[in-house]
Order: sequence, then C-alpha cells, then structure tokens
Amino acid sequence: GFGGGGFGGGGNGELSSVKSAETLDDREKVFPSLSAMDVKYSGYSIDKIKTDNLSLEELCHKFRNYLAKAEGLYFDINTIRIFMSGFAASHFMILEGLSGTGKSSLPRYFCKFANGNVLFLPVQATWRDKSNILGFFNDFSKTYTETDFLTGLYNANYDKDRIHMFVLDEMNISRVEYYFADLLSVLEYPIPDWRLRLMHLPHDFLPPAKLDDGFVQITPNCYFVGTANKDDSTFSISDKVYDRAITLDFDNRNRAFEVDEEVSNIKLSASKLQELYDNALSVEDNKLTEEDYKKFDALTNFVYDQFDLTFGNRIMKQLKIFVPVYVACGGTDIEAIDYILATKVFRKFESLNLSLIRDEIKGLINYLNTLFGKDKMVSCIEFLDRLQRSY
Repeated sequence: GFGGGGFGGGGNGELSSVKSAETLDDREKVFPSLSAMDVKYSGYSIDKIKTDNLSLEELCHKFRNYLAKAEGLYFDINTIRIFMSGFAASHFMILEGLSGTGKSSLPRYFCKFANGNVLFLPVQATWRDKSNILGFFNDFSKTYTETDFLTGLYNANYDKDRIHMFVLDEMNISRVEYYFADLLSVLEYPIPDWRLRLMHLPHDFLPPAKLDDGFVQITPNCYFVGTANKDDSTFSISDKVYDRAITLDFDNRNRAFEVDEEVSNIKLSASKLQELYDNALSVEDNKLTEEDYKKFDALTNFVYDQFDLTFGNRIMKQLKIFVPVYVACGGTDIEAIDYILATKVFRKFESLNLSLIRDEIKGLINYLNTLFGKDKMVSCIEFLDRLQRSY
C-alpha cells in the first residue's frame, strides 16, 4: 500500500478503517465537502485555462518587479530564480530563515501574480500523523472529518490546469516526518502513483467521484511549500526531509530598488509552467556538461575521503533538472551547481564534530577553488566559512 513508505516512526499507519461489512450513509453525509465539489464541477474537469506566453527569464523578471512595485517586497533575482527552478526539481520546497524575511510572501504573492490557488495551513505543535493534514474517519458520527488540505487536493483534481500551492506555515513547530512523511514518500513515485489512502471503504459504498477506492490523487499541478523558522522553539528538520526538498534560505533582508516599468498580474497555467520546464531541459546548452559530471565525481570522492560523507543519486537527479531550468531563468550553471551543493551537500556538515575538522574544511575550500575556479562557488564557500567561524 501507500502507507508510510521510506520514513518509519511517528505515523499511526492506516487511519481508522471501516469494516467492509458495515454500511455507510450516503457519500454526501460521509464526505460533505468533497461531494459538494462533485456537484460544483458536475463531474467535469477543467482541462485548460488561459495562459500568457512568457519565457522563464521573463517570468522571473516580471515576478520580481511585481513583488517590489505592487507589494513592496524586495528580493534579489537569484532568490526568484531558485524559487522558480526549485519546483521543476521537486514539488516540495522549504523556505527557511529568520522570522520577517518574507518567506511566506513568495508563494502567497506568486499565486496572486500568476492566477494560481494558494492554501495556508498553520502547522500545530500537536501534529503527530497524516490525519492532521488529511483528516480521519470518525467512528462515532460515521462521517469523515475533512480538512482544508484534503479539499484543496480534491479541488486540484478538477481544476487541473491551475497551479495549486499548499503552504505549511512554520512546518517545523512539530516534527515534519511525523505528519508529512507519507506525502513526501509518495512524491518520490511516478506521477500516476501520487495518491494517498484516506480509508478503506465498504465495497457497497459509492464514494465521491474523485476518491478512487478510498485514495485521493495528488495531481501534478500541486506544489508544496514549508516555511521554517530557525530558532530554539522549533524542531530541526531531518536529512530525509531536506533530501527530498529544494531549500531556499532567507538569511538577509534585501535592499529596496526602483521599478520603472509597469507591473501587472499574469495568467500562468500549470501546463504552461511544465512546458517551460520541459523546454528548458531540452536545450543542449542548458544541460550539465561532461566536465561538470567529472567535477561532481571528483568532489564526491574528496568529501567521502576527507569527511566520510556520501550523497546519493537523488542529489544528482535534482541537479540534472535544477541546473538547466535555472539557466533558462537567466542564471549561470555555476551559480546553480553552487547553490545545490551548498544546500544539499555541505549542509550535512552541520552534523559533524566541527572542532575536529577545521583544517579539513580549509582544505575543502581550497579544493573547491581549484576544481571550479577561484571564488566561483560563492554559496559553498560562504557556508563553509561560517561553519569554521562558529567553532
């Protein structure tokens, strides 16, 4: 089944299940919100919505200027490029940093800017398993307790061409791998298998139209964002969660800048965004080169020899997608490689005994300069410098 693959711990396995012998009331009573949505759409999905014809580079430029002029929010262009490219590499992004740096503004205003849907879910400290986001069957009332998150996922099954973002606000106020594990595991599967079991349904029960055999489908127009504060009141996020996400760090408050041009909202469909990603991946000049692969292998071996740390195929897979899309967004391949290595590989150094490896970190910085060119790996070297200084 699709239970809790890959994480273990924390979840309570299957949610309350219904014995097949037991009869349930009509679906309108058991699943009122989902059934109401069936009525609203009369069983028909919206396959195509109007969309503007923009390149990824234009999209980043327009979104950045829109944020500045319409919302008074200032981000450097690289932050916008990472935000746009990250969703090509993973449908799950973590926006991490100090409070008040505009983390939750990015998904909120992106959906406002691009005519998408956004749902904010403030995570609670008491969340322990997937029933906190997906709801549960109430044995007493014989109804399913539907959550906003569930109805949002269900709605995306009908409104198929719209971008739907689900924001888990302050996601590390509870342990992410408790309540979000099943969803993260499912996103590793091929897209048709992106489905989550809500409950076992009796064989004679007619479920809501899009609830196949008690499973809700996660459609590819759904993107998940977790905002995470770095302070003592929160849990640290495990490597397993970081590995599956693209992480965007908000360490600095950005300076204001002037926007001379007019800004306006755009229409961007989910299929258009995917088409832009696919096009970026098909351009030969955007792709990682043989030389890039050799450097990555050399670095992998160096880090393993010096620090006994390995990083798996998932990082390589994300690099292969992230780099071409980032280049199509107007950035350089070296910036993209630098960012992924800093957030995916060197972040793992925080778990090492840093007081014992200060000299080795110096050697690693020198090696990066030799391998990629002096001061090219800006994010990596900044991060490693900061690690050295903290001990």
